[in-house]
Amino acid sequence: MEMHIIQWVRIHFFGFFLFTGASAYTDFEYNLITSLLEQYDINSRPVTNISDAIEVKLGLALNQIIEMDERNQILVTSVWFRLRWTDAHLTWNESDYGGVKSIILGTERIWRPDITLYNDVREEYVEPTAYNTIIQSSGAINWNYPTILRSYCKLDLRYFPFDQHACDLKFGSWTYDGVKLDLTNMSTSGDTSSFVVNGGWLLTSMPVKRNVVYYGCCPEPFPDVTFTIVIRRLSLYHMFNLVLPSIIIIGVSVLAFYLPPESGEKVSLGVTVLLTVTVFLLLVAENMPSQSEVIPLIGQYFMAAITIMSLSTTMTVVVLNMHFRGSYRNQVPEWLKKVVFGGLARIVCMRTIVLNNTTMDTEKEQVEPAICKKWESEINGTHPNKTNTIKKNDKTETNQLLEQILSVMRDSQSHAKKTDSEEQCRTEWQLVAMVVDRVLLLLFAVITVTVSITILTSSPPYT
Repeated sequence: MEMHIIQWVRIHFFGFFLFTGASAYTDFEYNLITSLLEQYDINSRPVTNISDAIEVKLGLALNQIIEMDERNQILVTSVWFRLRWTDAHLTWNESDYGGVKSIILGTERIWRPDITLYNDVREEYVEPTAYNTIIQSSGAINWNYPTILRSYCKLDLRYFPFDQHACDLKFGSWTYDGVKLDLTNMSTSGDTSSFVVNGGWLLTSMPVKRNVVYYGCCPEPFPDVTFTIVIRRLSLYHMFNLVLPSIIIIGVSVLAFYLPPESGEKVSLGVTVLLTVTVFLLLVAENMPSQSEVIPLIGQYFMAAITIMSLSTTMTVVVLNMHFRGSYRNQVPEWLKKVVFGGLARIVCMRTIVLNNTTMDTEKEQVEPAICKKWESEINGTHPNKTNTIKKNDKTETNQLLEQILSVMRDSQSHAKKTDSEEQCRTEWQLVAMVVDRVLLLLFAVITVTVSITILTSSPPYT
């Protein structure tokens, strides 16, 4: 029983001691804050000598790239500010205040540097007064707070979608010049240890540089600390959704030369593909800033594709004109026969097809049927097996009938020759169109592959 009483007394005595010590510490902290702020002026620079410059160290931790507004060239980032300076008016002796080493005060109660983002594009600026500062007994102040920045970033879209950009975050005092406030960087690079990976951009580096600039308004120097966020675009999205479909569509447009002219869809296929690539180009242009400095790499590719398909459609019209030109009884010029049948047909391995459907000999001997010659000799009385007993003017009814039959046969023969000539003309023009079609197929296939490889493999200088 006595042991329980002794344990109960110890517990309550220890609890009373803790409560008394905490209350005393709170009183010391309250008295310290009251003493420090009793005659404190938040508008006065906290230096012992008015001619001295207060040194402010700036650090920045990049937490996340929220958005890259490419059309307006605005970078939205989530960052953590780290500011360090020494306030000569906020120092104390720890032993006088129960060993209090540090206190926490709101920023609205003390002097703070007016560090401003020079290339800020926010419509409204909200001061981060909700975040307190930590003040050490030596007067050293740590002020850490998160914020979201909207800054202007000059984009170089020459190699889009394989582009890389360097976006500057330029910080400096808006009121104090370098004589009154010396702004320096805490480290040689920004802190990226807590960076959240972005699906569209790869963070390459974040160097820091201190600059001293003289502006036209004032003769004093103005130091600034510039953090450069170097980011590279991850091109998988654009390659899969824009470039790859365009390559497939352009390949389909080249196959229009393999489509038979009788199908009637050669021109419509080329026009449809041309409109499709134009739509892709418009989709890219909607996200690009309105600038005339450079033409993006993907824009060059789409323009080259549109040019190739426009020429392809034009040549398709020429081929169709050749194919149906024989219907108007226009003979194929001899020079065109030599070029197409003699040269181009060999290149595209169509020489055998040409020889099987036409003849290169233009001087064909036209032989009349033997029966016609026989009947004509009988009518004229010159048949070798018959005596010439009939006078030339005495024609019998048989001779008259034979003359009528011979006239009909000659008309039929003339019509057949004319039909064969027209058919041969159409065949020759169709063969010319077929050979030219095949040549254009190979030519545009080579051009398309060459242009695609040349443009899409153009290596940026930073890779």
